[in-house]
Amino acid sequence: MRRVTAWLLILITTLGAFACAKADANIAEIVISLAGDCTLAADEPLHGSPDSFVGVMNAMGNDYGYPLALAQDLFSNDDYTLVNLECVLTDQWQLRNTSLYLNFRGPASYVNILTQGSVEGVSMSNNHALDYGIDGLRDCQRILTDAGVQWAYNNNYFTFERKGVKFAVFSFRRYYMEAYYTWLEEAIPRVKDEEGVDFVIICLHHGEEYEEKHNDHDQTRFAHHAIDHGADLVVGTHPHVLQGIEVYKDRLILYSLGNFSFGGNNRPFAASIPTAVMQVKLTFDGKRLFSSQLTVWPFRATGTEPYSNYQPMPVTGAAAQEVMDILQRDTPFPLQPFIEGQGAVQDIIYAK
Repeated sequence: MRRVTAWLLILITTLGAFACAKADANIAEIVISLAGDCTLAADEPLHGSPDSFVGVMNAMGNDYGYPLALAQDLFSNDDYTLVNLECVLTDQWQLRNTSLYLNFRGPASYVNILTQGSVEGVSMSNNHALDYGIDGLRDCQRILTDAGVQWAYNNNYFTFERKGVKFAVFSFRRYYMEAYYTWLEEAIPRVKDEEGVDFVIICLHHGEEYEEKHNDHDQTRFAHHAIDHGADLVVGTHPHVLQGIEVYKDRLILYSLGNFSFGGNNRPFAASIPTAVMQVKLTFDGKRLFSSQLTVWPFRATGTEPYSNYQPMPVTGAAAQEVMDILQRDTPFPLQPFIEGQGAVQDIIYAK
């Protein structure tokens, strides 16, 4: 009898271990890094200026690894990196829209900044996408595609797959959000049902420049609308400063990521310098989202002041606390603190 009992215990233990191993085989953890406005460019008349983004790149011998070098510990060790490309990459300078006050252009070769910087995808629907007209935009999109960088612009979304989980990324500028407001209601369920997409990221270029708090009339309204119709993560840009975080229906909203490698100003406003890389760890049980967890990595958009060196740098101590304080002022729940070497790891959000 004792021998039978012993064998039963061994069998139960073995079956339990097998079941746990099978369950673990269905669990996938995917880390996505998110950063704000990357204007890898200068205003057209400033291309010859030594302190412009183009001038600094020329002085560096066009070292394409330079602008994002200090973020590589994060970008190269994640599963996917997504930033907002707020400029046009093209050599067709003659397409410049002279009716605009600013025209942000980087040479076509600057696409190597993204590839060498471990950036796999960009959002493009922003107020500088048409600085060189529709032809300039299309040339930029061709250059990105040829380099293997994915891009999203209005109803031109892209998909990618990691560890058996399929993602879709959409990008909308505020003025186009109204045009695509009802379209999105059908589009998100469709890509999930017909294209097998498991997780939808919506990039919104919205809000008011340099406002430290997000607004309800476009930012909250559009973000909630997207999640109401199936979006799983909303990522905001445009204000050039960090704004807060919301958890809505168990999904994350990052209202503004601020600037990152930003060539729009050679002498940036002080409020636009604190920034962050937001890393979201997503856990899937099979293809179903089980949980998400945000880690905030504080940065400054330049390593030099008052003139920018256009190289975002990670920070600790008082500079990291400044980033967390900015986020906290626009976040309705208490944020977990920054810990050196670990980041500011926030509470796990379990998906329903």
